[in-house]
Parts: sequence; C-alpha cells; structure tokens
Amino acid sequence: MLSNKTYEINARGITPSLRGGKDGISIFGINFPNNKDYLPDVRLNVPEEKIKKIKKQNVFLIYYRKDLQKFFLEPVFDNKEVFFVFVKIINPYLLTTEVVAFCVLSYIFKIRVNKNNKKELLIEYGTNENLSQIEFNCEKKTEFYIGRKQDADIEINESQFSREQTMIYYENDNWYIKDGGKEKPSGSGTWLFLDKKYEIKSDMIFMVGTSSIKLDYISQDKNKDISNKDEVQKKDEENKNKNIKDEKNDIQMTKQNNI
Repeated sequence: MLSNKTYEINARGITPSLRGGKDGISIFGINFPNNKDYLPDVRLNVPEEKIKKIKKQNVFLIYYRKDLQKFFLEPVFDNKEVFFVFVKIINPYLLTTEVVAFCVLSYIFKIRVNKNNKKELLIEYGTNENLSQIEFNCEKKTEFYIGRKQDADIEINESQFSREQTMIYYENDNWYIKDGGKEKPSGSGTWLFLDKKYEIKSDMIFMVGTSSIKLDYISQDKNKDISNKDEVQKKDEENKNKNIKDEKNDIQMTKQNNI
C-alpha cells in the first residue's frame, strides 16, 4: 500500500506535527505508535523488527538558518542502529578529495578525487560482501559510465540497472557525478548518502527506510486570495515592516510510505 501525506515547514516548525513543537526544528524519527514518552514531529516508516529493537530514535532534522535564509536537512547518528538518509542526485554533484558514498539499488559506491593527482578518481564499489576497486583518469578520457551496457566502465549486468545508470565526468578541472547519461536520467536513480547537513533545494527527493520524501519550496502567499495589485502591494509592505524575511519561503513536503 502506498500512503501519501503532505506537510508544510516554515521557520517555526512543521505542520501537522505529532510532537506539536514550534521551536524551529522539525524532528523525523521512529518509535512504537503507542509510545507517548517520545514523539517526533513525523514518524517514519521502517521495518517493524527494527522498531522493536530500537523503540525510539531521531533519524534526521530539518531546520531554518535565519542568517543564511536557507533550510537544511541534517542526519542524526545517535544510535548503533543507524537509518541512512539518501538524497536523489538531480543535478551534477561536485566531487572532492573527501569520500562521497552513493548507492544504486543494492550496490554501494565510495568515490573521491585522488589528493596527490586531482586528475585521478578512486572508486570502491560492489555489495557489502564483495567490493572492487577501480581508478578513472581524465587524461585518457573525460566521461565514464556505470550501467548495464557492455562498454560501460563499470558494467553491472542486472535488469534493474539502466544501460547508463550513472555518469562521472571531468570538466573545467573538476569531477562531477550525475544520474543517468547525457540525454536522460536512469530508471531507479542515483542516491547520495548524507553524512552531514545538506542544503534543501526545490524538488529535492530523499529516502530513509521505506519512506520516500519530496521537498518543494512554496511561496508563503501561495493559494491566498488577493484580488488586486493594491492589496498585493499592501501585503508586501506589511511583511517588510514586520521583518519576517525568515518566513518568506516555506517548504511543502510530500511523504510516501511503501508498506
């Protein structure tokens, strides 16, 4: 069964909320449905056996930085049983000498730029039981592919993989990773592992447990019935006078639970 629910997040918190907090932090977590000692703002859908083992846990937070006028998502690692948060790569993602991990279905990839040679990329990939290593060098070519096609640089011959699942390329002295190939995205997506705070951008999709969540920015005055330009100008002036820049943009969140 697929269950959809829409939330709205602003600088004060999230609505609707199980916790009812208006402290500016939106807590996403897991707990027994009847556990009143701990309530997150949003209960995530995870396998029942893990809930029984852990009972309660914060998984990630969403909050607003007034000084930057931006929303951030930050994973929480306060339990041995960590629920990983993955964000879907929509636009090309810049790679650095820090290790970046991403997944495609059951395959895990760890990738980083070589500190001693920035034109070289080091990759570990495979399943948990079987990891392989490979190096890409832009002096030989500048585009590399992971996928099902026979001439892919990392060929994974599984039906759920697209022919061009993930593209890694070198451009303007930088390495990038993107989902799919040049012309279209992959069928199942390329998912970046989040191990630190991440700026929320419109149309962002992320996944934790069996919950898939999409975030969109919406205007605060969207869906309000303001009939003419004079009323619009009056409303804008009131907002400026009240200095509520931190509430200029809200986030609309759609949560999908695959049960």
